[in-house]
Amino acid sequence: MTLRTGLNLIYHSIRPGGGMERYVLDLIGALASRAIPLRVVTRKLAWPGQSPSGVDFIVLRDRTPFSRVNNYWFEAVAIRHCVAAWPTIAISRVPEGADMAISGGTHLGHLADKGRSRHGLFARLTIRHEQALYRGARTIVAHSERVRQEIINLYGIDSAKTVTLHPPVDTIAFSRAARVDRDAVRQGLGIQPREFLLLFPSNNHALKGASLILAALEGFDARVRLAVAGKSALEHPNVINLGFRQDMPALYAAADAVILASKYEAFGMVGPEAILCGTPVLFADTVGAVEVLSESACLRFERTVDSLRAALSVALERFDAGSLELVDPAQHIHYPFNLGAHLDALIAQLQA
Repeated sequence: MTLRTGLNLIYHSIRPGGGMERYVLDLIGALASRAIPLRVVTRKLAWPGQSPSGVDFIVLRDRTPFSRVNNYWFEAVAIRHCVAAWPTIAISRVPEGADMAISGGTHLGHLADKGRSRHGLFARLTIRHEQALYRGARTIVAHSERVRQEIINLYGIDSAKTVTLHPPVDTIAFSRAARVDRDAVRQGLGIQPREFLLLFPSNNHALKGASLILAALEGFDARVRLAVAGKSALEHPNVINLGFRQDMPALYAAADAVILASKYEAFGMVGPEAILCGTPVLFADTVGAVEVLSESACLRFERTVDSLRAALSVALERFDAGSLELVDPAQHIHYPFNLGAHLDALIAQLQA
């Protein structure tokens, strides 16, 4: 399926990263591969490698030293730089002019899960733009049913204009083929044969639940080694800090399990990515992806020390029995996770 015209896409950060940044890179690449003319309006551009052909990047440079001010200004003016005759997908909070909004999470939902009932100036401004985006867009695509319900219930949006399309996975990068170097990667990290490697991908340790994870591991089975993949170090004597890594498939495949204990996680691409590499995940029930992952591949826990320890105990039992590895990963992901299918569904929504 393709478009008869070109397409505008607005997102403030086009560069390698996790979550939405990775999704946007994949989406732009997939659109370009179908020879759909594309104008991308952004604040920051660092395309990995050679830029795809047929993509016109418009970079709106920052006006002030203050990132939140710059982002609010970007959201307000980005639509002016789009091609008027083309439909516009807004992934940033563009208050007017978007045909489709794609939401990987809502600000009100994020604040609620953090227990913040009082909103400061920038929170109120962010919510104002987000509300306007949802009201003005003809179609709203949520990356999980949880997010869709937040949009309906917290923002008062008609459910008829919302749809859930879970984000796709790069099935070439994330697959059991990544396990070919598993032993070498584990040895490089200093993991002994009977040690249990628990991988924690995190660029925001407080939000992703680092304190809960460390509390659960305190006095627990000493074989569990926690490795943190992220820009910031997690200061703890029992943690292996890996820094920011771009070899995530190899790390997923090397791990015995991957963990997120997030206070708020609209979806959590870590889940299907790790599972496709043959590695199960331990997810708090606050992570949106639990709605589409089988319980045998996604061990779920409440955000308490006792519940997390119970999930870890199940994982260790399977580890000791040699039954932890997932030999048929795709059966554990209950949505069309192929990028092509996701793109077809997006285009169908635009043309509806």
